[in-house]
Amino acid sequence: MLSPDEVAELVELYRLGETEMSLARKFGVHRQTVDHHLKTAGVAKRPVLKMTPARVESAKELYRRGLSTNQIGKKLGVDGSTVVRALKRAGMKLRGSVTVRRMP
Repeated sequence: MLSPDEVAELVELYRLGETEMSLARKFGVHRQTVDHHLKTAGVAKRPVLKMTPARVESAKELYRRGLSTNQIGKKLGVDGSTVVRALKRAGMKLRGSVTVRRMP
């Protein structure tokens, strides 16, 4: 359960453009919980952006140029996981994730 301060932060971040999925990960809750808090707070939901064939082509081109799926998602206004699914459905082989390690 989120505290009132966390709910206020969640609402503010959504209004600033964060996706429900990214907020769910950030706050460690299910996406439906985020949706519930937004509805309870009276927040108007953004329309769901579909990955149309033209958007998938854009995503493929951006991915070929080296952008991450999260970066592509931000450009297209969708979650990075949406980009991953769209690219996989389009038959693209995805790069492995990169882990940044700090040297001691």
